[in-house]
Amino acid sequence: MDWTDERLGSNVYEDMVSVLISRLHPQAQRIDGAGGDKGRDVQVPLLTGLEIFELKSFTGRLDERSGRRRQVSDSLKNAAKHTPVAWYLVVPINHTDGELVWFNNLTAKYSFPCVWRGKDWLDSQMASHPELPRYYLEGSNDEIVSMMREINQEQAALTRGVANLVDRVRALKDRLNSLDPHYEFSFSVQPNGSVNVATHPRYPGAEKDRPIQIGGAFTFPGTEDGKKAAQALQDSFDYGTATVVPSEFVKKFSIDAPAEFGGNFDGGELRIGGEIDNTPLSDARFALRIRDAQGTIKAHLPLEAKERTSGRRGIELRLEDLGGVARIVTRFDVTTHHAKITYSFQMPERSLPCILLPVVRFLAEAKEGRGATLVLNGKEIGPPMDLPASNSSVDASLQILRTLDDIQRISGVYFPIPQDLTDEEFKSVREVHCYLIGETIVSQWDYASFTIPRTSLENPEFQQLQQGDSVPNLVLRNDLVLRLGEDSYSLGFLNRTYSSVKLESLSDVADDSGAEDTVNVKIVPGDDTSVSVCLAE
Repeated sequence: MDWTDERLGSNVYEDMVSVLISRLHPQAQRIDGAGGDKGRDVQVPLLTGLEIFELKSFTGRLDERSGRRRQVSDSLKNAAKHTPVAWYLVVPINHTDGELVWFNNLTAKYSFPCVWRGKDWLDSQMASHPELPRYYLEGSNDEIVSMMREINQEQAALTRGVANLVDRVRALKDRLNSLDPHYEFSFSVQPNGSVNVATHPRYPGAEKDRPIQIGGAFTFPGTEDGKKAAQALQDSFDYGTATVVPSEFVKKFSIDAPAEFGGNFDGGELRIGGEIDNTPLSDARFALRIRDAQGTIKAHLPLEAKERTSGRRGIELRLEDLGGVARIVTRFDVTTHHAKITYSFQMPERSLPCILLPVVRFLAEAKEGRGATLVLNGKEIGPPMDLPASNSSVDASLQILRTLDDIQRISGVYFPIPQDLTDEEFKSVREVHCYLIGETIVSQWDYASFTIPRTSLENPEFQQLQQGDSVPNLVLRNDLVLRLGEDSYSLGFLNRTYSSVKLESLSDVADDSGAEDTVNVKIVPGDDTSVSVCLAE
């Protein structure tokens, strides 16, 4: 490659080589040199440390008379202030023996390795990435535009069959992707014959090296809808959020994008939205935390990132709790270094109490005078956000959820939370919970009726009852059942201990065959009218 080409000025050289380094190192960050890049044209933050690339477009020799050695020395000195683990001089010159001696002497005083990437290295990289010189030196953008027109005309190929069209569009796509260094292109053929084209950055930061720009004229009245639409449009630019601007607010707009996508348009509905990034943030641990006025942590709700978008002002991050109940939206403003948090809660129709408990507990701790902050990897981000006082319904919900969770955890019987509970069901839940946690309930009784096998009348207690005597501490066992709506759940057995019992009556119960093998028994209190009930072991 001819690095003395007059089209290859310092700006074009830096643009082209910066894109090359970004393609080789996806983590690369280009430093804007408008205010002085401090010895860093491109930096690559790696786990092992920071690597710095200094780009010089020199094509003559590096001698003292030209001042080029001083420029390289100053750049290295400034780069060293950032404590890099490696520094690279990228220049389209293969060094002479004398230049190599000078370079080695210059870099010997620094503890990090310094490497001269010269013409041979650049020629090799350009051969591996031919779209770079094509784009920056050979005007391949004109060819890209011509190909896009050709792709548009390919809709006529539908007359020869969809398969033929797909093959031809695929071939055009492959040619197009060999030309543009910043973006790759994908296509889809719709049933109506239209061809949709989408752009994808080849590397992180490509959208900064070749930005997609949107401009236009909008008319937003001072109405509620107008203000809402204006703010949504602003948010889309600032944070990459999706929005639709109704046609009545759009006078005209223009789009400047690679391959001359876009153009000038008069009115119409405008849909804007950055690409949603759903890549898992494996190294990021999020949570929402509540502290009281004394700084004590009252609630801590773990979260996971679901999607994120970015714009010119910052990023918007959407998070959920681990049960998918809480939805938290956080906007990070990179210009002010502040974060704004909003959250909402959506109770699912069917869920276990243990899934809802963390969120409802969090809501119950949202009391006046307390603040909520977002936590990232154990550190709180930004100032606390003031919280309104929680209402009494949240506390009531928390209480019933705790009780239901206890019932399920102790019994091992799990069931979804009913949508509504009657007063009778509330009472039943509390009573069942008391039995399961080992409490004994003592009450008064006036009679009890039950059915037993006839053979049970041979037991000593029933023999004594049939003789008209009072029996102390008679124990009867029955199922512990929780009934919620149309569902019932058997959770164990209860022992009912009657302090004093007398027999009121016995009556035969005939089965379908006419055999009388069971009897109805009715008992009444003796001297003591108390009965105690507890969970059977």
